[in-house]
Amino acid sequence: MTTRQNSSIEAFKEKGRCFASGEGKGVQMKKFKPYTDFVLKNLVHKADIINPDALLPSDGHPVIAITSHGPGAAWIPLVALVGKFFLDNGYGDIVGGMYPHKALFLIPGLKDYYRRVLGTPTDINSVNDIVALLKNNDIGLAGTAPEGANCLLSFNKYVAPFRSKGMIAAAIKADASICLMAHQGAEKWNIRINLPFGLTVPGTNGVRGVNIALPPYKKIKQYMVLCRRYAPAITSADLEGKTKTEVRRLLNFEIEKIRMELNLMTDEIKALMGQPAIDTQKTRKPQFNSWERKQIQIRQAMFPADEAYLACN
Repeated sequence: MTTRQNSSIEAFKEKGRCFASGEGKGVQMKKFKPYTDFVLKNLVHKADIINPDALLPSDGHPVIAITSHGPGAAWIPLVALVGKFFLDNGYGDIVGGMYPHKALFLIPGLKDYYRRVLGTPTDINSVNDIVALLKNNDIGLAGTAPEGANCLLSFNKYVAPFRSKGMIAAAIKADASICLMAHQGAEKWNIRINLPFGLTVPGTNGVRGVNIALPPYKKIKQYMVLCRRYAPAITSADLEGKTKTEVRRLLNFEIEKIRMELNLMTDEIKALMGQPAIDTQKTRKPQFNSWERKQIQIRQAMFPADEAYLACN
């Protein structure tokens, strides 16, 4: 790593990160240690993360990690691996935060745990608030699994359609760096019940069945995460002066591309782990839906649309 890159990372470590409003916008990565130690000791035998340097704010911009959710709790070891990487390499002072689906906070005590341990910005609820944090370099790393509640459903692709798109919108509006993260290994923590003969539910954008998470979770043999920087085709300048409809149309094309890339990355990991994978050379590129058709699919979806994304301008 060059001296220039090191100095850029140091800028995110030296700021102190003492928020006037108290906890709720993020926590230093070193506070992840209890979570990281527990997960990697008790839930996973062997865990690997490929190209984790892509998570570092080495270009002077904070990094937004867009991760595949996977069925149920399949994302849990991913967060632990990210925390371990930052801690093991001396980046524990960098502030990070997770942005989970707000339905999780209906579980008693979980909201406070997320706020204290995983840095959930519970006092931030709009795209513009997140953009301000990113532009001010108040946080170095933030992440989201945009499939959201669709993790409860089984689709014809591993990475489900995105329900929580606000963080992607914020990353592009703030010109933050984007790191895509795909994973495999914890699917055994889930039971998938699909329709027979590969059938899908009409009007649902590819729903095949449901995912049922069954705790307590048994220790899995191998877990792997692949990180890769992603450069969107649009920047904040491309969104300036556009109407809300035009902004959403531009963002929606980028969102579809990100989902396609995450599915291809998932196939790469399956190949590395010796699992059946789709030949990426033969994979057909998705036919991007028109914005009008996408709006119909959103209205027909089984879960409500992301309010933050729909409100962004």
